[in-house]
Amino acid sequence: MKVKHILFLLAAGYMLEVLGAFMKVMHQASADIVLGCATIVIVVAILLLVYKLITYPKFKDFMNW
Repeated sequence: MKVKHILFLLAAGYMLEVLGAFMKVMHQASADIVLGCATIVIVVAILLLVYKLITYPKFKDFMNW
């Protein structure tokens, strides 16, 4: 998976979170489900981003200032 796909997934998760918060303010019943899905998407995107950073070939050079 490319980094641009991971960043798109992260942005989609944050958009879902905003939508869920709006639904929560409007007292809709499914707001908790949307917020839960947004949290899962954000966590997966962050874990993928960390994995991509760690497996990058020049990671040791990046961390060895």
